[in-house]
Amino acid sequence: MIVVRYALGVVLAVAVVGKLRAFVPFRASLADFGLVGRAAGMAAVAIVAVEGLVAAAALGPVSGVAVAVAGVLLGLAFTAAQTYLLVMGRPATCQCFGKREQVSVRTWGRAAAVLVMGLVLLLGSG
Repeated sequence: MIVVRYALGVVLAVAVVGKLRAFVPFRASLADFGLVGRAAGMAAVAIVAVEGLVAAAALGPVSGVAVAVAGVLLGLAFTAAQTYLLVMGRPATCQCFGKREQVSVRTWGRAAAVLVMGLVLLLGSG
C-alpha cells in the first residue's frame, strides 16, 4: 500500500507543479467547465491548494484512511469533470499537469487513476 500512497502523492505533486508553472492558462482552461473571471480564479487556487494538501498528506505522516478518502474524492471530482467534457463532445482542453492537451480517453484515464489509487488505499486500510 505504501507504493500506491506515494504514487498518489507524487502524481498530485507533479500536477501541482505543472499547474503553478502555467497558472494563467490553467485558470483559463476552467472556462470549459463554465468557470470564468473571478470564479475561475478562485477555483484554480482551490484546486491547486487541495491537490497540494493531499500530495503532502500522502507523502507525510497523515492517517492512511484520510489520504485514501481524499484520493477518492479528488479522483471522483476529476473523473466526473473529464466524463462531463467527453460526453458533451465539445472540444475542450485539459491543463491537468500544466501542459495544454485535448480532453481525451487518455486524460480521463489519468483522472480515473487518481480515483483507483484512492480506492486501493481505502480498501487496503480496513
